[in-house]
Amino acid sequence: MEKTSMSKGERRKRLSVPCEKLRLVLDTDAKNEIDDQFAIAWALKSTDRFEVEAVYAAPFSHDCLKAMFTGEKIEHAAGFTYAEAPGTGMEESYEEICKLYKLLGLSHENKVFRGSASYIADQGGAVESEAALDLVDRAMNGEGLLYVAAFGAITNIASAILIEPEIVNKIVVVWLGGQPLYFDHALEFNLMQDVAASQVLFNSGVPLVYIPCMNVASLLAVTEDEVKRRLMGATEIGDYLGQNVLDAFTNPQAAIFAAAMYRKSYLLRREDQDEEYLKQFQSQHVACSRIIWDVATIAFLKNPTWAPSTLEISPVLNDDLTWGEPDGSRHEIRVVNYCYRDLIFGDLFACLTGNGESR
Repeated sequence: MEKTSMSKGERRKRLSVPCEKLRLVLDTDAKNEIDDQFAIAWALKSTDRFEVEAVYAAPFSHDCLKAMFTGEKIEHAAGFTYAEAPGTGMEESYEEICKLYKLLGLSHENKVFRGSASYIADQGGAVESEAALDLVDRAMNGEGLLYVAAFGAITNIASAILIEPEIVNKIVVVWLGGQPLYFDHALEFNLMQDVAASQVLFNSGVPLVYIPCMNVASLLAVTEDEVKRRLMGATEIGDYLGQNVLDAFTNPQAAIFAAAMYRKSYLLRREDQDEEYLKQFQSQHVACSRIIWDVATIAFLKNPTWAPSTLEISPVLNDDLTWGEPDGSRHEIRVVNYCYRDLIFGDLFACLTGNGESR
């Protein structure tokens, strides 16, 4: 399915982020959780590093989780906005993105675009949307490489690639989703919503920086004290983002539920003790923190020293969400292996609470 004859040398060059200012678009399920808003605001405030040309609303739906978690309400994991249909999630995300622009004192006119109202997996092919068509237009007609920071289901980006395969030679995608390649599965919310779109991304040959969730983006947690001291009280956007985090701390049971949720999904088969044994041990006391997953994408593009990475062969993603064995014909991608949490949040807080650009 690879659509590019890009040489190995050129691919590696594109997978090394240059120092000069980057053209950037964001693709985000902004209303799904409370972390997308941080990534969007950080990118928009980092005017010394990025020219953010557009923000796309990605679809999201929690139907894929309902089948997994024995009927427990997903809302119990505080901070989630529940959506049954991907079009509903996309529309709510669109409204949230517009709200962030307003809080930052920016106009969203011709900047924010609605994405797919359904998944490639459901449609059997590209899903046309404002976002997918805008990405094709910007990639094909803009000057220089266009960087795409994606932190949701990858439907919009995969659709654009299917609509115009030539864009793989014009863009670099940085995507947060799935699990490390050394896991025996890729089970994760962004990836599992639209498996077909995720397969398009890995198979297309597009220059890709892949950021797994557990053991990489999962390191990016903030605490209540840190939010109050470092983020709130200086700017309207800082207060909004901070309050979102504080609201997620109001129910300690949510943290206990999240731990069980991760064990049954994201950390599946990462332990060798059965559920009956583990049920004997109960968690009671919680020191709350909140993972701000999606800022990993902006961190890598802003300063790749904050997110060490290696070149790897693009994985085969099987339909059952396991990683297949890639053969020698597949292209390289860049895989982020760690996040220096303190450096990332240091810049994020400085940027969101300062009078201008971060230092």
